[in-house]
Amino acid sequence: MKKKKVIFLSFLLIGLLVGVFVFQDQKKSAKEANSFKENKPNGEEVNLTLVGDFLFEEPFYNSVRLGDDPYNYFAKVKDYFLDDDISVGNMEVVIGNDNLEVSGTGFNFCAPKYVGDLVSSLSLEVLGTTNNHTYDRGLAGIKSTLDYFKNNTNILTVGTTLDDNYYVVKEVKGLKIEFLAYGYGTNQKVPEDERKYVSLFKDPDTKEIFYEKMESDVTELKKKADVIIVLMHWGTEFTYEETEEQQSLARFLNSLGVQVIVGSHSHSIEPIKWIGEENKTLVFYSLGNFTSADEDVSRAGEEFDNAYQVGLLAKLKILKENNEIVIKDIKTEPIVNYYDANFRHFELIPYSLYNADYEKTHYRYNQNFTRDFIKRMYEKVIAPEFR
Repeated sequence: MKKKKVIFLSFLLIGLLVGVFVFQDQKKSAKEANSFKENKPNGEEVNLTLVGDFLFEEPFYNSVRLGDDPYNYFAKVKDYFLDDDISVGNMEVVIGNDNLEVSGTGFNFCAPKYVGDLVSSLSLEVLGTTNNHTYDRGLAGIKSTLDYFKNNTNILTVGTTLDDNYYVVKEVKGLKIEFLAYGYGTNQKVPEDERKYVSLFKDPDTKEIFYEKMESDVTELKKKADVIIVLMHWGTEFTYEETEEQQSLARFLNSLGVQVIVGSHSHSIEPIKWIGEENKTLVFYSLGNFTSADEDVSRAGEEFDNAYQVGLLAKLKILKENNEIVIKDIKTEPIVNYYDANFRHFELIPYSLYNADYEKTHYRYNQNFTRDFIKRMYEKVIAPEFR
């Protein structure tokens, strides 16, 4: 009997020990699960691709007239736009129709319809349409461009409007991103009664900055947006540095709570910077030309004739974490605008693929447009954290 009691107590002790270990293990697992739950992001990462000016000029049209396939132009960069959630660029030319004359010269640009088809083949989501070429075909050109993208694509346009909507919104993975766009002015003077169709950040006559208008726009959007991205067509052409006006406008937009500014117009790359103290704003002062077709810009000189052939493609991630917007993983790559010695066979080539064959057969190779030039320019202008 005593022996049975000892055996019973031994089993009971073993059971109690097992129970304690199981309880402790369950408690530890629950604690780890709760810790993971507390630290995990509120939303998924939204992947963005940003590029600069889609500038189409006469040499490109000539190459197509001579039989080159326009879709070869984007063959080597297309994949960059397929692995993201939102792709953004600036439409630097009017998309014409049967009633508008095509032109790619004289700083007065109107593209044939197939250029719209070509651009939309990149799976873009947002295009800015306010820039100095917006009014190259007057109000008819604005209408033609907006009609094309509205009726033929899923691309949202921002910066010109035929109603009161000066912004567009994309909601992705639960994150609401709103876009505004402003330009400094247009090459062709816009009549006062038509200025409401073009979003500008300053008066084309007095040069007064529209601070109140921008503040009103951003303040209204902040009521319903998680992220505000502003496309700015600003600054000075053919320079690697931002102007004081660009810096001042960037600080102002930062003070309003804008998270990202995407600049264009300079036809050359400019710095990328974080600005702000309490709130941070990521500023791409200029991504340069994404597409172009001018071998010798009369007012540029050799340095910037070469810089004209290189744009930046930027990648970044945005997410909402603990009710804060986080922007991270910002990377860029130079994209080279290639055409051969006969001004034919246009291709956009990522710098990582721009080999010696491309380099030595480029139209501008004998004008010092080399891989080394591109590398030196990129490292000079773009800080290491963004390369």
